[in-house]
Amino acid sequence: MKIKMLRGSLVVGALALFCSVLFALPANAAYDNCEKPSLCLYQGAGGTGESLRLPVDGTATVTGSGWDDKAVSVYNNTPFWGCVYANTYLGGVVEPVPPGARSDLRTLGLQVTSHKLAPSQGSCFTGYERCPEGQLCIFKEPNGRGGMYGTANDHAGYLAGVWADNVRSVVNRTDKTACFFNDASWAGEWTGTGPPAARAYKVHAGDSTSLTAPFDLSFRSHRLRTPDTDLATDKECLS
Repeated sequence: MKIKMLRGSLVVGALALFCSVLFALPANAAYDNCEKPSLCLYQGAGGTGESLRLPVDGTATVTGSGWDDKAVSVYNNTPFWGCVYANTYLGGVVEPVPPGARSDLRTLGLQVTSHKLAPSQGSCFTGYERCPEGQLCIFKEPNGRGGMYGTANDHAGYLAGVWADNVRSVVNRTDKTACFFNDASWAGEWTGTGPPAARAYKVHAGDSTSLTAPFDLSFRSHRLRTPDTDLATDKECLS
């Protein structure tokens, strides 16, 4: 019996993200301790008080280290746009900070929880463009919005309460086929889709999709497979 596979819709995504590891800074006077290139957060207005440097290299996306919801002002001492977000994984309200700008955080106030550097102001705003080249990204809201997680690896089981049954959209920026399953360890099947039942939901390289029932909010594992040369057989997900 032929196993039914579902394919996501095509969309263009074009942004590599640059986020960072965290460094506490010595005492400062009005932004003076923010070395170039860095995105620096401050607990006081006008670049005063305790500060934290977010350099352009590294991969951390959450400010953390006791800094969640404590930033009052920011200095973007980089050639990129600094994008700071109210929620983790680049979600929630965003405030874009121009290259070289020093500013109190008028929109977010104390709510900075995650950040990234971007080539343009528009790239700060949530969407599929947040997904780095070479990664598979899952999102908690349709159209690439909300919390995001990107990976180039297989996941035999999503963390319960975080991503299990919480995925609403997907973009695949790898060169492989992304195969999603509604059970851990790449198992299970969806019912109610008409015979034969679907055992995997496929998103091909370069494609994105907002999920609809019965696949919406049902993913629990995924793996990446080399595309099958015979697209009619769809063997790669189950082998």
